[in-house]
Amino acid sequence: MEVALRNNTLGFAQLFLLRGLYFERKGDIIRAIDEYDTALRINPGNAEVLFIRGLAFGKQGALDQAIANFDDALRINPAFAEALYARGNAWEKKRRFDRAIQDYDAVLRLIPNNSQAANSRENILRQENPALS
Repeated sequence: MEVALRNNTLGFAQLFLLRGLYFERKGDIIRAIDEYDTALRINPGNAEVLFIRGLAFGKQGALDQAIANFDDALRINPAFAEALYARGNAWEKKRRFDRAIQDYDAVLRLIPNNSQAANSRENILRQENPALS
């Protein structure tokens, strides 16, 4: 690992990402996040790893950390629709419906026929205004 960190070898970053995914599938979210952290030390500008680490934080209920990771991924790739949608979900769980709708709208601007974003947006609007049901 020290060699990978010293040499900033991107292939090693991918290996740590894969190890993280393995641990996450086994239910060991903490160890998965550790692996994602290592991948990001090797390749700090990897939007995919930031997104995946954000999802892992979300599974732990660490919504602020999840949102921060999605924010970082979106700074690298503003058109990362999956990160926008995931951040919208995190905002929705935090009951920040205005922010969630903004993210779902952004997804729909990128992918107009995205049914997940459209449905999530409509569910929030129905909750806020039951007369729309």
